[in-house]
Amino acid sequence: MSDGKHKNHNHSGNKQFKPKEEHKTEEKQEELKHYYEEPAEDLSPPQDLNLKLQIEKENSIALTNMLKTLQADFENFRKRNAKTREEAYRDGINDAIKRMLKCYDAVDGALKTIKDEEVKKGLEILEREFLNAFNEFGVTPINALGEMFDANQHNAIASEEKEGAKSGTILTEVQKGFRSKDKVIRYSLVIIAK
Repeated sequence: MSDGKHKNHNHSGNKQFKPKEEHKTEEKQEELKHYYEEPAEDLSPPQDLNLKLQIEKENSIALTNMLKTLQADFENFRKRNAKTREEAYRDGINDAIKRMLKCYDAVDGALKTIKDEEVKKGLEILEREFLNAFNEFGVTPINALGEMFDANQHNAIASEEKEGAKSGTILTEVQKGFRSKDKVIRYSLVIIAK
């Protein structure tokens, strides 16, 4: 070199010149070495994952509560429906019985007036059949004769004096009453003692 200048290459004693790619590979190896040598810090999930889990848990609880409510509502609906169906069924039976009571009354009235024993036996069988049919539908006659008057099942159409009879005692049953479970289909028409 003629100008007397020479380029100063900075080679420090032990260091050797390494290409750029080799240098990067060594850095990565150092990072990996430190990664495996350092103790693991906190292994708990990150905050946003905890938040997501909490939201999912709350959603699950809300859905469970909603399902329980829907199940309870459906059960109540089913019970109401069953009760309504039962009441409609009973009302239908009671309406049919009310219509049949006219036939029963005709037989009962004939029994009180007819004197012929053969005819009377036939009417008694017919009356018994009516009562059996009523009973099959849960309809029973209301007791009246000799009982104390009860406005919940008897309808007094007259009262009369009778020696030895306690006031309010039913002396005569003019028309038989009937009940279906706790419901009166027809009140007994009665005459009571004064």
